[in-house]
Amino acid sequence: MLDYDIRMALAAMLRSEHQDAAENRLWSEFSVLLGAARVDLCLVNGALSGWEIKSPRDNLDRLAGQVQSYNQVLDYVSIVASTRDLARVRDRVPKWWGIVEAIETPDGVALRPRRMARRNRNIDALSVAQLLWRDEAVQELVGRGIQRRWAKATRWDVWDALVETLTLDELRSVVRHRLRARPPREADRPYMPDGVTLLSPAT
Repeated sequence: MLDYDIRMALAAMLRSEHQDAAENRLWSEFSVLLGAARVDLCLVNGALSGWEIKSPRDNLDRLAGQVQSYNQVLDYVSIVASTRDLARVRDRVPKWWGIVEAIETPDGVALRPRRMARRNRNIDALSVAQLLWRDEAVQELVGRGIQRRWAKATRWDVWDALVETLTLDELRSVVRHRLRARPPREADRPYMPDGVTLLSPAT
């Protein structure tokens, strides 16, 4: 059972549960903390939900760092692991993380939820703001009447200004909207709904 097998089974499950392509954007290798970590699959809709996949061939050496990174950004997080690794991953992730068992069957990979994910209560606003491109963040500030010489401002200045301007809930909503509206990526093609060539940006 390979990472790819688990990933495709998980993507199929998520597509089945969240069929509105305009409201649900599924990302592969979703970068957080300016590339410090990449979430295997991330679903963007009314929340930012991530799934970390650990196949039987994976070790858990990077998991502690991934936990730290994901916890700063994602609203919900789940880890997907093979039956033999369930006990090991359970001891290494926060209690609010979800756990999904990946089971190899003659027909492919079956996924069995073992623990439902709960909402993350310790999201870091600046880490969320960093999910925005600089131009996106500037547009949000200008749209709120905050006029400065943004052309000369660094991206860090722009992100800081956004964090100071918006509440965390407002910021999270802005980021989700912007992520859903971005042009489709070729890398996400395998995870798109059946019959859809590319996900249409949200309007």
